[in-house]
Amino acid sequence: MKLLKVVAATMTAVMLTTSCGVLGLGASKKSKGAGLGAALLALYAGYKLAGKIDLGNLGNIVNLASIVNILRGNALEGDNAELIEGLIEGAQNTITPQNAQAIVGLLGQLSNLDLNKVTSTAKSLTNSATQEATQAAAATLAASPEVQSAMNTLNSIFRLMN
Repeated sequence: MKLLKVVAATMTAVMLTTSCGVLGLGASKKSKGAGLGAALLALYAGYKLAGKIDLGNLGNIVNLASIVNILRGNALEGDNAELIEGLIEGAQNTITPQNAQAIVGLLGQLSNLDLNKVTSTAKSLTNSATQEATQAAAATLAASPEVQSAMNTLNSIFRLMN
């Protein structure tokens, strides 16, 4: 059963990292914001539970990939009023109007994350859905300077969400 869950989550990760919908192509600013908010909320919940962002958790890798993909779809260009509205809605009001602009500024730093590492991690998990493969892929991902930078940015965002 556990193997089935890992395989299903892995397939979701691969779809998220390759899907045009996640890239935000053709999506409204509000829906992009809602996607960002939902992924941030899921990461935040895990962060509150574990006290850190656990890259050994496949769900966290999927959420990180979702955030980066949405940001790569030029989500932050232009007026961000609708994006902020969606962000607050997607985060179920964990992000407030008072801290939303600061969080949007921090999200801009995540758009430089090298998504190839996230994608290759998801693909390697698809090919070998075992606990050992998950841990090895997470260790490779965590060692990336880009991902370390993203973790620092996410920690800054989570401090604003407290």
